Amino acid sequence: MIEFKVKNLPTINLNWWQPTQREWAPILLKDQKPFWKDEKNPTTGKPWETLKPGYAAWKEKKYPGEPILRRTGRMQDNAKILPYQQGFKVQTTNYGAYQQFGTSKMPARPWMGIPPKSLAQLGVIAFKNIFSSKHNRRK
Repeated sequence: MIEFKVKNLPTINLNWWQPTQREWAPILLKDQKPFWKDEKNPTTGKPWETLKPGYAAWKEKKYPGEPILRRTGRMQDNAKILPYQQGFKVQTTNYGAYQQFGTSKMPARPWMGIPPKSLAQLGVIAFKNIFSSKHNRRK
């Protein structure tokens, strides 16, 4: 049998995911906002699909000149991204899902997603939390 020891290994935090979730959630929410303003899918960067003519006419008559997501602002202003189990959940108004997934009259216009900017930060945050000395550790 051959034995060997490696010295100076970094301490690894096996409980890295929860602190990473807590740290990433507000960053992820902040990174959504430019996409809402530009009416683009945060994950792909592609513009939202055009509204069907009948729905667009109704909307323009009822809410002339208003951006799609700013009628009351409640959906955006109340949106929260919360750590949930091994992922995240979005908490917002009841009509946030209609915007995200669409309806029979309105195409899906995803307003929540993971922008590349956010995804790039996850690795940095996770690395910091994996090798953090502040949390429970195992060598």
